[in-house]
Amino acid sequence: NDPYYGSAWYFDAVNAPSAWNTTTGSSSVTVAVIDTGFALAHQDLAAHWHYNSGEQGGGKDTNGVDDDGNGYIDDYLGWDFVPYTYVNDPGDNNPQAGVDDPNGEGTSHGTETSGLVGAVGDNGIGTTAISRDVSVMPLQVIDDSGSGYSDDVAEAIYYAVDNGADVINMSLGTSGNDPTVEAAVEYAYDNNVVVVAAAGNCGNPGSDGPCTGQVTGYITFPANNDKVIAVGATTSSNARASFSSYGERLDIVAPGSGSIVSPTWVNGNGTSAYATQLYGTSYASPITASTAALIKSVRPSSSVDDVRALLMASTQQLGGLFYTTSYGHGLLNVSKAVTIAGALNSDEDTPVLAQSGTVRGGGLYAGSDTISSGCEVGVSTWCTVWLRNASAHYERYLPYTDVGGDGKAGWHFSSAALNHGEWEVRARQGELVSDTPYFFFRK
Repeated sequence: NDPYYGSAWYFDAVNAPSAWNTTTGSSSVTVAVIDTGFALAHQDLAAHWHYNSGEQGGGKDTNGVDDDGNGYIDDYLGWDFVPYTYVNDPGDNNPQAGVDDPNGEGTSHGTETSGLVGAVGDNGIGTTAISRDVSVMPLQVIDDSGSGYSDDVAEAIYYAVDNGADVINMSLGTSGNDPTVEAAVEYAYDNNVVVVAAAGNCGNPGSDGPCTGQVTGYITFPANNDKVIAVGATTSSNARASFSSYGERLDIVAPGSGSIVSPTWVNGNGTSAYATQLYGTSYASPITASTAALIKSVRPSSSVDDVRALLMASTQQLGGLFYTTSYGHGLLNVSKAVTIAGALNSDEDTPVLAQSGTVRGGGLYAGSDTISSGCEVGVSTWCTVWLRNASAHYERYLPYTDVGGDGKAGWHFSSAALNHGEWEVRARQGELVSDTPYFFFRK
């Protein structure tokens, strides 16, 4: 009954309503939004913020003491990592938008991405999110002007992991890889926290910001890290948004152009303002992160690799191949991802990869050759095939397929979907992968 729901085309585009017949999310699943400041009192977000129980009750939120011993004083509602006064300023416990500059260019962004992660659904106001019952952890690393530092991004990632986040969304980017942030992303992966990031808006020649001096289509950092799910943007006609970055590091696409509706913050109204036209991969990323949270609500035991496979192997394919540099694995399909996640809870078995050729050096394929792969399992459920480029660490997934009563599934795909080099191939079903890999070379 949210008034903006009817104009929000993207819910139907990614098959979200069908998924809601299974789950609307869980407050026990937390998505950390690492971004600009937030409209903490917004009517469509206030009920979904993640509160730190170790800094609540008995005046703990204002007593100036680190009651929970995590290194942050009074962090009852997220943290502001922005160093306003000096370089090593640790920040404060008020990640509120507009505190430093209420007219700054970055004041609304964090609220908008948070709304797409977890706006309260079916409350008769505003809009909703794909995961309608999630908890959102607000972590500010970008100031009101829209600028920030890599060290603060890294610290926010560590904070999110150590303080209960299941998923991290980063709708931000820069042109150079930073080893401090890379180490933090690795820490998140090692601790089973899914990291999702905007691929960037470098799709048009001459794009500025982090695109300056880069090739057209450049995927910004940290989205270009192989442990991060890089999300591009589509239009209401399921075309790549012209601004959306593209390339071999792209994993998936989601709506990010046009009538995207989300809570926002404006000077003078931090409680009930909404943005109704949003453009950017910044908005495709939280839609995907919200879906990852929905998966975790159905399948709490999911590892990062399991969630990645569920997202990328359940898509609506675009561009004629199972993977393209314009669309990645295709358009997010919330319903299918949730359906498969639920099915894997009931039946999961170590799959066997059915592949012709020898274990190593099994094939040498040109760009127009057809490759065949199969999966055999002892239970009647879903299976995919996972391919990994040995040198560049690109990961590709064949579409999750119901194996049927005979426990078998097969795929025939063009080698044009793969870049050059050696590829490792394994069958995958949920957390379980085939024991023996197969290797081939793509010329």
